[in-house]
Amino acid sequence: MKRSTKLSIFLGITAISLSSQSFSDELDNNISNETIEQNYFNNAQNPGSVMFNPPEGWHLADPKALPPSVKLMVVGQSASSFPPSINLGTEKFDGNLKKYLNMIKSINESQGSDWKDLGTIRTQAGTASLSQVDAKTEWGEIRMMHVILVRETTAYILTAAALKEEFSKFYKDFFKSMRSLRFNKDVYDMIGSSARQNVLKQENDKLKKAWQAFYKKARSLCDEKSPETKVEKIFASKEFQEQYWTPFKEMISTDYKDMGKGWQKQLLNQIQNELMTQTK
Repeated sequence: MKRSTKLSIFLGITAISLSSQSFSDELDNNISNETIEQNYFNNAQNPGSVMFNPPEGWHLADPKALPPSVKLMVVGQSASSFPPSINLGTEKFDGNLKKYLNMIKSINESQGSDWKDLGTIRTQAGTASLSQVDAKTEWGEIRMMHVILVRETTAYILTAAALKEEFSKFYKDFFKSMRSLRFNKDVYDMIGSSARQNVLKQENDKLKKAWQAFYKKARSLCDEKSPETKVEKIFASKEFQEQYWTPFKEMISTDYKDMGKGWQKQLLNQIQNELMTQTK
C-alpha cells in the first residue's frame, strides 16, 4: 500500500474521533439503536472479528455513517460540546508495528500535532502499542490515545478521544475498553467471568438434553410432513415454551442482565438455531 493511501486511512480514523459531536447529535434522534446494538453482537460472532467492550451507558454510532476503515464507534456523555468517544479502525499494512508507529509519528509531525509514544498496553488481543496525540480543533484542544496492534497484514487502531481538559474524567473507562480489545469467537467470550461462562454452558447443555427428549417424544404426534415445519411447530408448542424455553429466557434476562438486550437476543437466537439444527 502506498504511503499516501496509508496517510489517508489513518487520518480518516483520526478524523472520525474529532467528529464525535456530530455523532452525538445523530444519536439523540436515533430510532434504531437496538438494531445497531444487535449488529454489534452479530459482528462479534464472525470468526476473527476484533471487538472491544464499550463503557457502560455509551451509545453505538450507526455503522452506515462511518467510513469503511472504521468498524465501530461509541459515544459517551459530556457537559461540553465535544463528547468522549472510542472508535476501532483497521487498515491493510505490510510491515511490523515499529514501522507503523514510525509512519504515525511522521504523519502527526507533518500535521503539527504533539505525538508521544507511551510504550505498550496489555490487551486481551495481546500486547499493543500505546500512544497519545494532542490536536487543536474548533472545540478546543483534543487528546487522543491510540492502541495499535499489527497482526499479519492488518493494523488495528483503537482510538479514545475527549477534550484534553476532560480526558482524566474518562481515563478509567478508556483504559477498561482499551484493555478489552480482542478477537472474538462467540457470545460466551463477551462474558468476562469464566465462572459465569461455565454456568451458562451448563444451563445450555441441560436445555439441549431437554429439547432432544421432548422432540423425540413429540415428533410422532406431530402431523406436519415437512421436517423443517415439524421442528418449528414442536419448538413453538405451548408445552415446550412453558416448561423449558421461557424459564431459560427468564434466567438469561435475570442472571445476565448486565450483558444487555442485544447480547441476550444474540445468545438466544444462537441457542435456538442450535436446538433446531440438532433434529435435522
